[in-house]
Amino acid sequence: MKTIPAALLAHYALGTTTLATAIRIERADGTILRLTSHDKDDIITGVDSEINGTYLCDPGFVASAISIAVGCDVGNTELRTLHDGTVFGVEDILGDRWRNAEFRIFRYNYKSYSDGVDDLLAGTFGEMELQRGQVVIELHDLRRYLNHPIGDSSSKTCRYRLGDDRCRKDISFSDTPFTVLFSVTNVTSKYVYRDSARAEAEDYFGEGEVQWLTGDNAGASRKVKTYAANGTFTMALPLFYDIQVGDTGIAIAGCRKRREEDCRDKFDNVLNFGGEPDRKGSDDLTKTPTAEAVLSTYRNWL
Repeated sequence: MKTIPAALLAHYALGTTTLATAIRIERADGTILRLTSHDKDDIITGVDSEINGTYLCDPGFVASAISIAVGCDVGNTELRTLHDGTVFGVEDILGDRWRNAEFRIFRYNYKSYSDGVDDLLAGTFGEMELQRGQVVIELHDLRRYLNHPIGDSSSKTCRYRLGDDRCRKDISFSDTPFTVLFSVTNVTSKYVYRDSARAEAEDYFGEGEVQWLTGDNAGASRKVKTYAANGTFTMALPLFYDIQVGDTGIAIAGCRKRREEDCRDKFDNVLNFGGEPDRKGSDDLTKTPTAEAVLSTYRNWL
Protein backbone atom coordinates (compact mmCIF):
# COMPACT_ATOMS: atom_id res chain seq x y z
CA MET A 1 0.00 0.00 0.00
CA LYS A 2 1.41 3.38 -1.04
CA THR A 3 1.91 6.05 1.61
CA ILE A 4 1.78 9.73 0.62
CA PRO A 5 3.64 12.18 2.90
CA ALA A 6 1.19 14.08 5.11
CA ALA A 7 2.39 17.52 3.96
CA LEU A 8 1.96 16.60 0.30
CA LEU A 9 -1.44 15.04 0.99
CA ALA A 10 -2.54 18.27 2.64
CA HIS A 11 -1.36 20.17 -0.43
CA TYR A 12 -3.48 17.88 -2.62
CA ALA A 13 -6.53 18.95 -0.62
CA LEU A 14 -6.07 22.62 -1.52
CA GLY A 15 -8.15 24.16 -4.25
CA THR A 16 -5.02 25.30 -6.11
CA THR A 17 -1.84 23.21 -6.22
CA THR A 18 1.72 23.75 -7.37
CA LEU A 19 2.59 20.24 -8.51
CA ALA A 20 5.03 18.97 -11.07
CA THR A 21 6.01 15.50 -12.27
CA ALA A 22 9.63 14.40 -12.44
CA ILE A 23 11.55 11.36 -13.59
CA ARG A 24 14.92 10.04 -12.47
CA ILE A 25 16.68 7.75 -14.96
CA GLU A 26 19.81 5.69 -14.36
CA ARG A 27 21.55 3.84 -17.18
CA ALA A 28 23.47 0.61 -16.78
CA ASP A 29 26.75 2.53 -17.04
CA GLY A 30 25.80 4.70 -14.04
CA THR A 31 24.80 7.83 -15.98
CA ILE A 32 21.91 9.61 -14.22
CA LEU A 33 19.38 11.89 -15.92
CA ARG A 34 16.74 13.97 -14.11
CA LEU A 35 13.86 15.70 -15.95
CA THR A 36 10.83 17.68 -14.77
CA SER A 37 7.57 18.80 -16.31
CA HIS A 38 7.94 22.16 -14.52
CA ASP A 39 8.74 25.18 -16.71
CA LYS A 40 12.05 25.80 -14.93
CA ASP A 41 14.83 23.70 -13.42
CA ASP A 42 14.20 22.48 -9.88
CA ILE A 43 16.91 21.62 -7.36
CA ILE A 44 15.19 19.13 -5.07
CA THR A 45 16.72 18.72 -1.63
CA GLY A 46 15.69 17.28 1.70
CA VAL A 47 13.97 14.17 0.34
CA ASP A 48 16.45 11.28 0.03
CA SER A 49 19.84 10.68 -1.55
CA GLU A 50 18.31 9.07 -4.65
CA ILE A 51 15.75 11.82 -5.31
CA ASN A 52 17.90 14.83 -4.41
CA GLY A 53 19.40 16.62 -7.43
CA THR A 54 18.79 19.08 -10.25
CA TYR A 55 15.81 18.30 -12.49
CA LEU A 56 15.95 19.86 -15.95
CA CYS A 57 13.04 21.52 -17.70
CA ASP A 58 14.92 21.47 -21.01
CA PRO A 59 14.20 19.33 -22.95
CA GLY A 60 11.60 18.43 -20.33
CA PHE A 61 9.21 15.53 -20.61
CA VAL A 62 5.57 14.56 -20.76
CA ALA A 63 4.31 11.26 -19.34
CA SER A 64 1.12 9.90 -20.86
CA ALA A 65 -1.61 8.49 -18.63
CA ILE A 66 0.06 6.11 -16.18
CA SER A 67 -1.58 2.70 -16.00
CA ILE A 68 -1.21 1.10 -12.56
CA ALA A 69 -2.17 -2.54 -12.97
CA VAL A 70 -3.23 -5.04 -10.32
CA GLY A 71 -2.00 -8.58 -9.80
CA CYS A 72 0.82 -9.56 -12.13
CA ASP A 73 -0.23 -7.27 -14.98
CA VAL A 74 2.41 -4.73 -15.95
CA GLY A 75 1.92 -1.04 -15.20
CA ASN A 76 3.14 1.19 -18.01
CA THR A 77 3.29 4.63 -19.55
CA GLU A 78 5.18 6.53 -22.25
CA LEU A 79 7.85 9.15 -21.86
CA ARG A 80 7.90 11.84 -24.54
CA THR A 81 10.65 14.43 -24.76
CA LEU A 82 11.97 16.81 -27.41
CA HIS A 83 14.48 15.25 -29.77
CA ASP A 84 17.18 17.91 -29.93
CA GLY A 85 20.09 15.50 -29.54
CA THR A 86 21.25 16.93 -26.21
CA VAL A 87 19.89 14.14 -24.01
CA PHE A 88 18.75 11.16 -26.07
CA GLY A 89 21.26 11.20 -28.90
CA VAL A 90 20.79 8.92 -31.89
CA GLU A 91 24.21 7.40 -31.26
CA ASP A 92 23.34 6.47 -27.67
CA ILE A 93 19.96 5.02 -28.62
CA LEU A 94 21.31 2.90 -31.47
CA GLY A 95 24.34 2.03 -29.38
CA ASP A 96 22.08 0.42 -26.72
CA ARG A 97 23.26 2.72 -23.94
CA TRP A 98 19.69 3.31 -22.76
CA ARG A 99 18.67 -0.36 -22.89
CA ASN A 100 16.98 -1.47 -19.64
CA ALA A 101 17.70 1.88 -17.95
CA GLU A 102 15.95 2.15 -14.57
CA PHE A 103 13.47 4.96 -13.91
CA ARG A 104 11.42 6.41 -11.07
CA ILE A 105 8.50 8.80 -11.72
CA PHE A 106 7.13 10.91 -8.88
CA ARG A 107 5.06 14.01 -8.19
CA TYR A 108 6.24 16.86 -5.96
CA ASN A 109 5.36 20.38 -4.83
CA TYR A 110 7.77 22.71 -6.61
CA LYS A 111 7.03 25.45 -4.06
CA SER A 112 7.95 23.24 -1.11
CA TYR A 113 10.30 20.34 -1.81
CA SER A 114 10.26 19.35 1.86
CA ASP A 115 6.65 18.18 1.44
CA GLY A 116 8.13 14.96 0.05
CA VAL A 117 7.29 13.04 -3.09
CA ASP A 118 4.45 10.85 -4.30
CA ASP A 119 5.87 7.90 -6.25
CA LEU A 120 3.84 7.06 -9.34
CA LEU A 121 5.77 4.36 -11.20
CA ALA A 122 9.18 2.70 -11.19
CA GLY A 123 10.70 0.14 -13.53
CA THR A 124 12.82 -0.11 -16.67
CA PHE A 125 12.87 1.24 -20.21
CA GLY A 126 11.17 -0.67 -22.98
CA GLU A 127 11.39 0.20 -26.67
CA MET A 128 12.63 3.63 -27.79
CA GLU A 129 11.27 5.25 -30.94
CA LEU A 130 12.66 8.29 -32.74
CA GLN A 131 9.88 10.43 -34.18
CA ARG A 132 9.98 13.79 -35.89
CA GLY A 133 10.93 16.26 -33.19
CA GLN A 134 10.56 13.90 -30.23
CA VAL A 135 11.66 10.67 -28.60
CA VAL A 136 9.01 8.21 -27.35
CA ILE A 137 10.08 5.67 -24.73
CA GLU A 138 8.01 2.81 -23.34
CA LEU A 139 8.20 2.60 -19.55
CA HIS A 140 7.27 -0.65 -17.78
CA ASP A 141 7.13 -1.35 -14.06
CA LEU A 142 9.13 -4.12 -12.40
CA ARG A 143 6.38 -6.71 -12.87
CA ARG A 144 7.46 -6.83 -16.49
CA TYR A 145 9.99 -9.51 -15.53
CA LEU A 146 7.29 -11.63 -13.89
CA ASN A 147 5.56 -11.93 -17.24
CA HIS A 148 8.48 -13.56 -19.00
CA PRO A 149 7.48 -17.11 -20.02
CA ILE A 150 8.99 -19.89 -17.96
CA GLY A 151 9.28 -23.41 -19.28
CA ASP A 152 11.36 -25.75 -21.38
CA SER A 153 11.00 -27.77 -24.53
CA SER A 154 13.27 -30.60 -25.50
CA SER A 155 16.05 -29.91 -27.97
CA LYS A 156 19.09 -31.68 -29.31
CA THR A 157 21.32 -28.75 -28.35
CA CYS A 158 21.64 -27.23 -24.86
CA ARG A 159 18.86 -24.86 -23.78
CA TYR A 160 20.91 -23.11 -21.11
CA ARG A 161 22.88 -19.92 -21.43
CA LEU A 162 26.58 -20.23 -20.74
CA GLY A 163 27.22 -19.21 -17.13
CA ASP A 164 23.59 -19.15 -15.91
CA ASP A 165 22.29 -20.95 -12.82
CA ARG A 166 21.42 -24.09 -14.76
CA CYS A 167 24.66 -24.23 -16.73
CA ARG A 168 26.63 -23.67 -13.49
CA LYS A 169 29.82 -22.84 -15.38
CA ASP A 170 31.69 -19.90 -13.86
CA ILE A 171 32.73 -17.52 -16.66
CA SER A 172 33.63 -14.60 -14.41
CA PHE A 173 36.69 -12.58 -15.32
CA SER A 174 38.78 -14.54 -12.83
CA ASP A 175 38.00 -17.79 -14.64
CA THR A 176 40.47 -17.47 -17.48
CA PRO A 177 40.76 -18.57 -20.25
CA PHE A 178 36.99 -18.34 -20.72
CA THR A 179 36.93 -14.56 -20.10
CA VAL A 180 39.86 -12.46 -21.31
CA LEU A 181 40.84 -8.85 -21.92
CA PHE A 182 41.42 -7.85 -25.54
CA SER A 183 42.98 -4.78 -27.17
CA VAL A 184 42.29 -3.82 -30.78
CA THR A 185 45.38 -3.84 -33.02
CA ASN A 186 43.74 -3.79 -36.47
CA VAL A 187 40.34 -2.56 -37.66
CA THR A 188 38.52 -3.71 -40.80
CA SER A 189 35.02 -2.30 -40.22
CA LYS A 190 32.51 -1.52 -37.49
CA TYR A 191 32.05 -5.22 -36.82
CA VAL A 192 35.39 -6.79 -37.77
CA TYR A 193 38.58 -6.16 -35.80
CA ARG A 194 41.69 -8.02 -34.65
CA ASP A 195 43.71 -8.46 -31.49
CA SER A 196 47.04 -9.84 -32.71
CA ALA A 197 47.97 -10.94 -29.17
CA ARG A 198 45.19 -13.51 -29.02
CA ALA A 199 46.27 -17.12 -29.43
CA GLU A 200 43.02 -19.05 -28.90
CA ALA A 201 41.98 -21.76 -31.32
CA GLU A 202 39.71 -21.21 -34.31
CA ASP A 203 36.09 -20.45 -33.30
CA TYR A 204 37.01 -20.22 -29.59
CA PHE A 205 34.93 -17.05 -29.16
CA GLY A 206 32.33 -17.96 -31.81
CA GLU A 207 28.78 -17.45 -30.41
CA GLY A 208 30.38 -15.69 -27.46
CA GLU A 209 30.17 -12.03 -26.50
CA VAL A 210 32.41 -8.95 -26.45
CA GLN A 211 31.85 -6.11 -24.00
CA TRP A 212 33.59 -2.82 -24.75
CA LEU A 213 35.36 -1.09 -21.86
CA THR A 214 37.04 1.90 -23.53
CA GLY A 215 36.69 3.98 -26.68
CA ASP A 216 33.57 5.49 -28.23
CA ASN A 217 31.71 2.17 -27.85
CA ALA A 218 32.37 1.79 -24.11
CA GLY A 219 29.39 0.10 -22.46
CA ALA A 220 28.17 -1.63 -25.63
CA SER A 221 28.16 -5.40 -26.07
CA ARG A 222 27.85 -7.56 -29.16
CA LYS A 223 27.52 -11.23 -29.99
CA VAL A 224 30.53 -12.77 -31.74
CA LYS A 225 29.60 -14.40 -35.04
CA THR A 226 32.97 -15.93 -35.85
CA TYR A 227 36.50 -15.91 -34.48
CA ALA A 228 39.67 -16.72 -36.45
CA ALA A 229 42.82 -18.20 -34.96
CA ASN A 230 44.79 -15.06 -35.85
CA GLY A 231 42.72 -13.04 -33.36
CA THR A 232 40.10 -11.66 -35.77
CA PHE A 233 36.64 -11.12 -34.27
CA THR A 234 33.56 -10.77 -36.48
CA MET A 235 30.51 -9.54 -34.60
CA ALA A 236 26.95 -10.44 -35.55
CA LEU A 237 25.92 -6.76 -35.63
CA PRO A 238 28.08 -3.68 -36.27
CA LEU A 239 28.73 -1.09 -33.59
CA PHE A 240 27.38 2.41 -34.02
CA TYR A 241 30.71 4.16 -33.48
CA ASP A 242 33.93 3.39 -35.32
CA ILE A 243 36.31 0.95 -33.62
CA GLN A 244 39.73 2.48 -32.97
CA VAL A 245 43.11 0.83 -32.51
CA GLY A 246 43.75 0.63 -28.77
CA ASP A 247 40.10 0.16 -27.78
CA THR A 248 39.80 -2.50 -25.08
CA GLY A 249 37.11 -4.85 -23.86
CA ILE A 250 36.24 -8.25 -22.46
CA ALA A 251 35.78 -11.30 -24.68
CA ILE A 252 33.77 -14.24 -23.37
CA ALA A 253 34.27 -17.70 -24.84
CA GLY A 254 31.45 -18.92 -27.05
CA CYS A 255 29.27 -21.99 -26.68
CA ARG A 256 27.46 -23.46 -29.68
CA LYS A 257 25.37 -25.68 -27.37
CA ARG A 258 26.89 -28.99 -28.49
CA ARG A 259 27.30 -31.80 -25.98
CA GLU A 260 30.70 -33.20 -26.96
CA GLU A 261 32.50 -30.32 -28.72
CA ASP A 262 31.47 -27.59 -26.27
CA CYS A 263 30.06 -28.90 -23.01
CA ARG A 264 32.46 -31.84 -22.62
CA ASP A 265 35.65 -30.93 -24.46
CA LYS A 266 35.71 -27.14 -24.15
CA PHE A 267 34.10 -26.38 -20.78
CA ASP A 268 34.36 -29.74 -18.97
CA ASN A 269 30.73 -29.35 -17.92
CA VAL A 270 28.94 -32.24 -19.58
CA LEU A 271 27.08 -33.24 -16.39
CA ASN A 272 25.11 -29.99 -16.66
CA PHE A 273 24.32 -30.31 -20.38
CA GLY A 274 20.74 -29.18 -21.00
CA GLY A 275 19.77 -30.98 -24.19
CA GLU A 276 18.55 -34.36 -25.42
CA PRO A 277 20.66 -35.18 -28.51
CA ASP A 278 19.78 -38.89 -28.42
CA ARG A 279 16.03 -38.49 -28.01
CA LYS A 280 13.89 -39.66 -30.89
CA GLY A 281 12.13 -36.86 -32.74
CA SER A 282 8.43 -36.78 -33.54
CA ASP A 283 9.13 -37.79 -37.13
CA ASP A 284 10.85 -40.99 -35.97
CA LEU A 285 8.02 -41.83 -33.56
CA THR A 286 5.09 -41.15 -35.89
CA LYS A 287 6.38 -42.12 -39.33
CA THR A 288 4.82 -45.06 -41.19
CA PRO A 289 6.61 -48.29 -40.23
CA THR A 290 8.63 -50.07 -42.90
CA ALA A 291 7.93 -53.64 -43.96
CA GLU A 292 11.18 -54.74 -42.33
CA ALA A 293 10.14 -53.20 -39.01
CA VAL A 294 6.71 -54.92 -39.18
CA LEU A 295 8.28 -58.32 -39.93
CA SER A 296 10.78 -57.84 -37.10
CA THR A 297 7.98 -57.07 -34.63
CA TYR A 298 5.96 -60.08 -35.92
CA ARG A 299 8.93 -62.41 -35.43
CA ASN A 300 9.34 -61.19 -31.84
CA TRP A 301 5.73 -62.13 -31.14
CA LEU A 302 6.21 -65.68 -32.36
